[in-house]
Amino acid sequence: MLDTEHEQFVCDGISVVELEGEIDIATAREVHTRLTEKAAHGCVVADLGDVGFIDASGVNALVGAMREAARVSRHLCLSSPPRQLSRILDVLSLHSVMPTHRDTDAALAAHTDRAGIRARVPRQKV
Repeated sequence: MLDTEHEQFVCDGISVVELEGEIDIATAREVHTRLTEKAAHGCVVADLGDVGFIDASGVNALVGAMREAARVSRHLCLSSPPRQLSRILDVLSLHSVMPTHRDTDAALAAHTDRAGIRARVPRQKV
């Protein structure tokens, strides 16, 4: 069973959603919905440290949520992916489009760095 309800908190404007259990055909829609709802209000770190299993529908839910986040100018990244998911991301060459970090602290640090860089880059209208 996937529990996303009580395992969330906000850190410096970034929502960290801790997922646990299995992300499969039975839970993928819930994961996608939860992550896209959070992305509507800010950047998101999906902590996968307690996920025991993920199938193709779970990977699709994560990729879809990442696309939705990007559509509303938000970042979504993964932290603490289980070995199985890391292998899937490698095989599908998804690491280049889905930022993945060894743990949540690394994901938050990367977001802080990215936000700092964004703030210093001059914006130009085209």
